[in-house]
Amino acid sequence: MDKQMYKQLVADMMRKESKLQNQIKSLKEQILELHMENAELKDKVLNDGGNYAETDGYEVGSPSDYEDDKQLNFNFGRRDDDKIREQFNRECD
Repeated sequence: MDKQMYKQLVADMMRKESKLQNQIKSLKEQILELHMENAELKDKVLNDGGNYAETDGYEVGSPSDYEDDKQLNFNFGRRDDDKIREQFNRECD
């Protein structure tokens, strides 16, 4: 590799590095803007009297979809005086 070719390769790599650094800077600015927008939306919800709860981001639908439905809570526990077989038969009926 001659000196001129080496200079050209270094110049190309420096241009690519510069472009990548600019893209990274732009992405970091976008992330910051999104965090700020998210915080403003949280404040707006709280100021309007709503409730805000942190989530892991995997929820789908409305928050009411994740509330416990008391009609679906079945009690299969056995009483102290029940025998194991009686409990099993009651649950299978």
